[in-house]
Amino acid sequence: VFSMLWWAADNTSLERLYFRGADVRAGQVWRLVTWPIPNPPDNIWVVITLAFFWFVGHAIEDRVGRKPFTVMMLATIVLPAAITTALGMDQVGVGGLYILGLGLLVTFALDQPNIPFFFGIPAWVIAAIYVALDVLRYVGERAYEALTLELLIIVVGLVSARQFGMVDQLTFIPRFTQQRSTTQRSKRRPAKKGAGATVVSGPWAPPAASAADEAELNRLLDKINDVGIDGL
Repeated sequence: VFSMLWWAADNTSLERLYFRGADVRAGQVWRLVTWPIPNPPDNIWVVITLAFFWFVGHAIEDRVGRKPFTVMMLATIVLPAAITTALGMDQVGVGGLYILGLGLLVTFALDQPNIPFFFGIPAWVIAAIYVALDVLRYVGERAYEALTLELLIIVVGLVSARQFGMVDQLTFIPRFTQQRSTTQRSKRRPAKKGAGATVVSGPWAPPAASAADEAELNRLLDKINDVGIDGL
């Protein structure tokens, strides 16, 4: 949102944040990190992109945690841009949250492929449609740097997510850590108060209170009643 105000004040200086492989090789290495920032308010779709990025990103952050999500974002932003730079491709700048958001969408869709999205369409179908349309558009525009960057973002996003317990069904992606799956972590996470959790049944029985315990409890309750909680 700040970049929209920046663009209105001075859209020329905002151009220095976009990713261009040639400029990175010329020493402007900050472009490897800053390229998602520029989101000029040129049409209503930029607002939809921001909302969509927040929605999908929040869903993934809930599954992996804040710190792992931050690591995922940094890896997905920097590594694809660095590899694209090393490949020596040159073209107009690439920037904004759309490509990064699409990478998150693919990760989320492959982690939970059957979750319904628009009009009940499964998430994996929505992701496949978006990626296919982008591939056709970039090939038609001969925008191979943007296409390479987008595909690398998807790959790095999936590999990163795999390290933090997502996309468990994609076993061909190597896992270099011993991170538990998000399903396993959710089983160990205590239920929130009021969330409708039920007591797990088992062979154990609650400890029986003795008469002495009940007498002591009654004495404490009487004292609280007489002198207040501070007297406890």
